[in-house]
Amino acid sequence: MDKTQLAINLLRDDFFKDQMQYLVELELNTIQNSQPEELDKREFAYSRLNAIKYVLGHFESLAKSKEIEAKKWKIL
Repeated sequence: MDKTQLAINLLRDDFFKDQMQYLVELELNTIQNSQPEELDKREFAYSRLNAIKYVLGHFESLAKSKEIEAKKWKIL
């Protein structure tokens, strides 16, 4: 199985999707429930949200790589 198919399978996996959603909600709750003076706490949670988005974006990119490659040659 190639990387593209592995990424597609991972993104379709209910457990993976649930856990990623849980991590996003955890960080959003941290931001929402922080006190006004807890700027560092909010910034750290925001950084973690960005890391989660980065990881998901990486797998989404892998999942679409063959489709993108096929379209790339059609444009020319």
